[in-house]
Amino acid sequence: MDRLAAIQVFLQVVDTGSFTAASVRMGLSRAAVSKYVSQLETHLAGRLLHRSTRHVSLTESGRLFYEQCHDIMQNLEEAEAAVSGLSQEPRGTLRISTPTNFASLHLVPLISRFMQANPELKVEMICSDRLVNLVDEGFDMAIRITYKPGGDLVYRRLAPCRHIIVASPDYLANHSVPETPDQLRHHACLLYTLTADSKWPFFKDGQDCSVKVNGTFISDNPDALTMAAIAGLGITMLPTFMATEPILNGKLIPVLPGYQSLEVQIYAAYASRRHLPAKIRLFIDYLTAHVTDPPYWDTRLAGYLPGHAYQLPR
Repeated sequence: MDRLAAIQVFLQVVDTGSFTAASVRMGLSRAAVSKYVSQLETHLAGRLLHRSTRHVSLTESGRLFYEQCHDIMQNLEEAEAAVSGLSQEPRGTLRISTPTNFASLHLVPLISRFMQANPELKVEMICSDRLVNLVDEGFDMAIRITYKPGGDLVYRRLAPCRHIIVASPDYLANHSVPETPDQLRHHACLLYTLTADSKWPFFKDGQDCSVKVNGTFISDNPDALTMAAIAGLGITMLPTFMATEPILNGKLIPVLPGYQSLEVQIYAAYASRRHLPAKIRLFIDYLTAHVTDPPYWDTRLAGYLPGHAYQLPR
């Protein structure tokens, strides 16, 4: 039995949650994956996994073995990276977690050009607004959009993520145009699920003008909020990286342009600085060269954005 290969297969089964998913990720047949795990259990004289028709779970012995082997494999990868050419040339698979909307609008074009310049590199991009655990779920890095990074990760700031209040020309033609944030109380507002119970932040001349708005449409998908605003359902607050094109195309109009609104930050996050593989290091360097402060999407909105945006209290 190739013990190292069996351990790698076992780790993938646990990380992916099934023999089938592990076989797809590793390019092996499901039978081969099952055989590796069975041989490993025979060698250890103990069951590592509870198996059912739909999923697998760790036994007590399996959990202990997984934790120890996970650390060993991570140290082995770092050792290989330090000695091999990984510190010089990007290759292998780069697994990235990223918010869906930022990925489709901005990250995919950047990755496309980066991959053309580095043909030995493969990219696996998982698009989700869920906060993944990079180490436990096997990601090399993540794009995080937040005002306060946390956890044990290394964060490299890329750019600010400013927000702008917008509505469609039809909505504004059929309703009074708000001149102050307080007047938003009388408008239909389109809210993001995670902040639906919060005030919309506004700031002007040193004064906090934040206001609690009334939501007539709530969604966990910023794309849905954008389309609802374009359809004339109400007024919404969007990150400028999403609002730029609809504004420049005349589908949305900035509202309350004299007030600054929410600003958070865009970060590249990764687990450790030690022996950072070239695929991570070079891609983050590439991002910092192309996503700057101000970001290119904000420079296209020159004249629409106030100089400094309000930040959430920490």
